[in-house]
Amino acid sequence: MNNIIVNGGKRSERDIVEHAVHWCVQKMMPKIKTLDIEVTILKLDDAFGYCLCEDKRTFQLDIKKGLTLYDLISTVCHEMTHVKQYVRGELKEVNYGAKWKGKLFKDSMAYAKMPWEKEAFDLEKELTFKCFEEISFTFHNQ
Repeated sequence: MNNIIVNGGKRSERDIVEHAVHWCVQKMMPKIKTLDIEVTILKLDDAFGYCLCEDKRTFQLDIKKGLTLYDLISTVCHEMTHVKQYVRGELKEVNYGAKWKGKLFKDSMAYAKMPWEKEAFDLEKELTFKCFEEISFTFHNQ
């Protein structure tokens, strides 16, 4: 069973993030049952979120506290796309860069041109709207 822990932020942020992470796992990796994902909601100045892959099944996500509901869910969906990329072996960290689907990319490459970021941004909007619909339905029917 997947282990998801959410720390920091306000209680409402933690609840939304926890639901969004579970939703993303179910939609993007439904057969995976051995993930350890720790999410920390904290003050970030330079980004809305980060994904750190500790190993193929263990991840640390940092999410900026104080985001709007849309930005909060959108950021979770974006970072969870990176989790999916690592789990499926599409993205691997290597010395001085990363491998994306077997091709080496140097650290010096512009952020917006990284293919794994392009995919995360491309999927972000679609996932966010679907996640938002299902999460708001869940919270309204509790």
